[in-house]
Amino acid sequence: MDYSMSLKFSSNNKTLTMKRSEEFKILTIEGIEGSEYTIYKADSNQDGMVVTGRKIEPREIIITGDIKKNDNEDINRKKLISFFNPKRTGRLVITRNDVSRMIDYEVSSFNFTNTKMWDWTTFEIILECPDPLLSSTDNYGKNIALITPQFAFPLVILEGKGKIMGYKTYKNDVDLENDGDVPTGFKVVITAESGTVTNPKISLGSGEYIEVITTMEEGDALTINTNDRNKSITLNDENVINKINRGSTFFNLEVGTNTITYDAEDGYTNMKVNIYYYKKYIGM
Repeated sequence: MDYSMSLKFSSNNKTLTMKRSEEFKILTIEGIEGSEYTIYKADSNQDGMVVTGRKIEPREIIITGDIKKNDNEDINRKKLISFFNPKRTGRLVITRNDVSRMIDYEVSSFNFTNTKMWDWTTFEIILECPDPLLSSTDNYGKNIALITPQFAFPLVILEGKGKIMGYKTYKNDVDLENDGDVPTGFKVVITAESGTVTNPKISLGSGEYIEVITTMEEGDALTINTNDRNKSITLNDENVINKINRGSTFFNLEVGTNTITYDAEDGYTNMKVNIYYYKKYIGM
């Protein structure tokens, strides 16, 4: 299989692509395999030590490349300077062969590295990634409360008889697979689709849960986000995190199979529930 690598940067509503056939060519890339790790330890009265914690440090990605020599060389040089503005954040999608992963970044350093004006224009970009984990580019999601269709074509309805077009499946749990490397947060959108919902609740099979003490009227939408750096609860886009049940935890989806259950003190059959999540990876 031929080896291929491409980088797609997105920042300030603009995109820039680097690969063999583009105006900007990748020469080397470092830092996508893994990040630095810290092991926290304490003295022990036994041989060795006690491990008290582990942390994946922020990721640094270093890219070197050159600009294709053609009539656009000066334009592309200016484009690079403008695009890698340290005042703006960005998102990088890395595609290695047929596998794509994405990560958000800050521009730590950008420099041209050629020493002579007539040389090829080469550059080095250093990106700092506060969240060191790479994410799937696909947002996996599931609608727990589904409508099960009950008709097909050709459609035959006998005279004087009705026909059930579909029914709602009141199965209030779903299994979600996380085959990433680490646990991941998720976003759940609960809609009061066909009536009032009182105190909606999302639970994990382990017993952890998030319950919001509120009454949702028909058409209301409650969004719960458990992702690191983005934990929030909003009702119709208004912050209602103060209405969370004190026993709640912003739990993650563990690696493997996770059983998620939805419920409410009253009106759970009126709920439409959609869950979305990205899988997280240590490297690629």
